[in-house]
Amino acid sequence: MIVGIEWLIEAEECNENALRDEATLRTVFSRVVGDLGLKTVGAGAWHKFEGEGGVTGLLMLTESHLACHTYPEYKTATFNLYCCRTRPEWDWETNLKEILGARNVRITKLERGKNAPSQNFPKTSYGEVKIRERGRLPHWEKEDGIYFVTFLLADSLPKDILEKLEVEREQTEKILVNLERDLSVSEKQKIDWLFSENIDEYLDKNYGECHLRSPEIAKIVADAIRHFEGSRYHLFAWCIMPNHVHAVFRATKKNELDEILHSWKSYTANKINKILNREGRFWQREYYDHLVRDQEEFERIIRYILDNPVKANLINWQWAWAFEKYKAAAL
Repeated sequence: MIVGIEWLIEAEECNENALRDEATLRTVFSRVVGDLGLKTVGAGAWHKFEGEGGVTGLLMLTESHLACHTYPEYKTATFNLYCCRTRPEWDWETNLKEILGARNVRITKLERGKNAPSQNFPKTSYGEVKIRERGRLPHWEKEDGIYFVTFLLADSLPKDILEKLEVEREQTEKILVNLERDLSVSEKQKIDWLFSENIDEYLDKNYGECHLRSPEIAKIVADAIRHFEGSRYHLFAWCIMPNHVHAVFRATKKNELDEILHSWKSYTANKINKILNREGRFWQREYYDHLVRDQEEFERIIRYILDNPVKANLINWQWAWAFEKYKAAAL
């Protein structure tokens, strides 16, 4: 039973004067209330601290509250919104950048209740998303982000299938471009997600030599993925299939997504090529990554990873794992 949704917001690198101005903070509150159709109780309570101090504000709602506290000395503002009814996502990032001059906005969404699924969702924030172009594919990155990545053996997909999928993706993008507006980050991510799902359908047909079907080879990849758990990243789930690999993780301590993937692929390729007495590219250069945005998507991805061997008719397949807490939430 979910009894409410709570949003925790941190806005950093704000304009100091805006954080000291009660009227400016009231403007934020007014937009939240108006845009979300909330009903207020009373006039609210506000306090401006003396001198160069910040502002504290609290507004009672019929379904809970909206609160803020600012720290001009740290150029930071914090907000808390609690609603006991389902509400659309308010664009905190755009509004706080406009009103407060914030350069970075982090958002944490919590579902409250005894059986609220977000109790099993790793704590995350939703700050600025960076788009990095590498090769043919864009990569969506964000500090503290949770990624679902897929990387493939070099012979896992025939060239004609890759070209066919690329054409389908470009056609989808053109349709959305005809909307005569820029695509949102969410829309662009959905295109990448659909593209990766189509690829998975072909991958499960086990094209190529499928070297990862060998327990000896699969163990090398599994050991590499687990090696830096807790130091460079936190793993939530992974699965090694005969010709590709899935993993869900969060990078830590400024480790970059591409650096993590490069370390996995470089180390395993060198070691496996020696065992197989072969030369040449072992992995495809590109990888497919998806920035996980919410609880529902996180559970769907974990479930997909755990079910992947079954869908591909791999009997007694031992190379699929998920952290027990998140595994239970996805089942």
